[in-house]
Amino acid sequence: MNFIFEDLSTATVIAVAVMALLTSIVHGATGVAGGFLLSAALAVVIGVAPIVPVVSVSLLISHGSRAVLNFKDFDKSAFLAISIPAIPCVIAMALIYGRLSSHLIAIILGGVILVSIPIRRWAKSREINASRRTLSGVGAIYGALSGVSIGPGMLLVPFMLGHGLKKEQFVATLAVIALLTNITRVSVFGASNLLSSEYIIIGVLCGLMTIPGNWIGRTMLRRMTNENHSVLVDILTVFGALNFFWLAIR
Repeated sequence: MNFIFEDLSTATVIAVAVMALLTSIVHGATGVAGGFLLSAALAVVIGVAPIVPVVSVSLLISHGSRAVLNFKDFDKSAFLAISIPAIPCVIAMALIYGRLSSHLIAIILGGVILVSIPIRRWAKSREINASRRTLSGVGAIYGALSGVSIGPGMLLVPFMLGHGLKKEQFVATLAVIALLTNITRVSVFGASNLLSSEYIIIGVLCGLMTIPGNWIGRTMLRRMTNENHSVLVDILTVFGALNFFWLAIR
């Protein structure tokens, strides 16, 4: 995999940084879509196979900063209910990731992203009463999907809110869950030689670019209506999914 970084020109590295900045602006403006939009953009430049390892490094910075900023609202009970079953599943599926073809990885990424649309709309249409046992069951599914894809955090949203978490608790707890998920993925990928030094550099570059991007996006969010926000999220989600399906076919 070392040949990829050697093939990146200065212009390409700049393009990667710009992609990270633009997608983080969208993330800051919508609250979602950051990870899989960055995945879709980077896949065109560095290929499909390294996407999950590279974006995992990038998200360490993004989720880490959010976890620190919101830690006072962290809910330990919900975190443990989801994380205990999720982490072993993340490890198992991340080990399998290295054996998947680029074609199959692209299909999985596109499928997970596309399914997030009905999940989000379904969550808005009903109130869910989720027990700790329910959180654990969903946590296992989330963990399995997280080992091989970017974006399954959407699955947790209705269940965490249905467990009674307030919005501040939800943001803080999901940030810590996502941080632990990415630490686990990066550890597995590093131990299994799926994460080279070149990928780490690209991931850190992308992560640093999300810092100003998130701030700009937050400013844009305050000027958007709820209806426009919802439509924008769906359009971006479809775009990201179709991009991966196109890469799979190509």
